Amino acid sequence: MPRTHARKTRHEEPAGFIANAAKSVLVTAGVAALANLGRKVVTQAPTAMASDWCEGLTREHEATLAAIDKLLATSIDHPQRRTVQLAAIKHMIGKHALQEENVIYPMLARESGDAMGALNKEHGQVKAMLFELSRMDKADAGFATTLAQLRTALEEHMREEEDVLFPALRERLSEAENRKLTREMNLAGVMVA
Repeated sequence: MPRTHARKTRHEEPAGFIANAAKSVLVTAGVAALANLGRKVVTQAPTAMASDWCEGLTREHEATLAAIDKLLATSIDHPQRRTVQLAAIKHMIGKHALQEENVIYPMLARESGDAMGALNKEHGQVKAMLFELSRMDKADAGFATTLAQLRTALEEHMREEEDVLFPALRERLSEAENRKLTREMNLAGVMVA
């Protein structure tokens, strides 16, 4: 009988190992999914809590400029911190650009007949500056100069959107269309948040 028991244990060991491995994978996947969901909620919350798409984008503009200001204030002696902060800014801008390019700009084009080429070109210039910043030595004095140029370009672009383009679009749309645009923009944001 002991021999049968030994055989049974050998056969159960692989099954037990596989079950424990599967359990570990599922727990890890669950934790990762919750962390990802938490990141999405935190990233999208300011926009989702806004009364409409225009206010949401304005909040994102403000948050982006504040993050750039924080990075500008980070000492040259902390290149790793600068790298992490720049990565966060790139993510913020990428999410924001996707919302505008995939939801808001097409609506602007539909409503005004403008192809929005200038706005898309400005987004391309911002992306090029972000690429350059990511390649630069974060301890280089030129990093802050390029970052300040990025901030200036962004602020000019944002002012045009906030002061002219977005309010005009919001006025042209019905209340129902504005609500729908808000939902579509938030959905696009959640996908990449």
